[in-house]
Amino acid sequence: MHGKAAPWGVMRMLTKTLAQGRIFPALGADQRLTAAMRACAGWAAIEEHDKILDMSCGSGALLRRLNDQYRLTLCGMSESPEAAREAREGLPDADVIAARLEDIPWRDDTFDIVMLSAGLRGDARRVVGEAHRVLKAGGQFVLAAPLFSPKGEGNYTRREQMRLMQEAGFREVSFRASGLCGAIVGWKERK
Repeated sequence: MHGKAAPWGVMRMLTKTLAQGRIFPALGADQRLTAAMRACAGWAAIEEHDKILDMSCGSGALLRRLNDQYRLTLCGMSESPEAAREAREGLPDADVIAARLEDIPWRDDTFDIVMLSAGLRGDARRVVGEAHRVLKAGGQFVLAAPLFSPKGEGNYTRREQMRLMQEAGFREVSFRASGLCGAIVGWKERK
């Protein structure tokens, strides 16, 4: 590029890469996190002392990373009792339980942020409804949405996921790209 300006496409790509490095500096280097986990954490509007629910925490990798970065109240769910036990061992101050996505055992209006990095499955309408129920007014739901997901039984298109969120009562529902996996973000209306 001796003396010539870089083509606009290259500049836009570099700018986006640099911006993502600033937005997700602590999360980008952590290889324990999947692309879906990084997308959820990267687009969540996390503030100190928030109460966060990871609906698909598995063995707790995302919760551990958030615990390292912020002072939060962390809760997690895993459909596997063994994974939930492993997450509890790694995060003794977190409230981690084995539960199904369709049956969140916390009270209404409990969380500032709810994240689901495993994607919608099962009774998707009920899963999204449960996320809405446990969020405080003004709370945020962040749902991982792979950039490339095959249409088929049990898979929902990005548009279908966004529609389900809107039907459940989420406002300002939007898709945000982040590497190989983006996130669909919606807000519970303030009262």
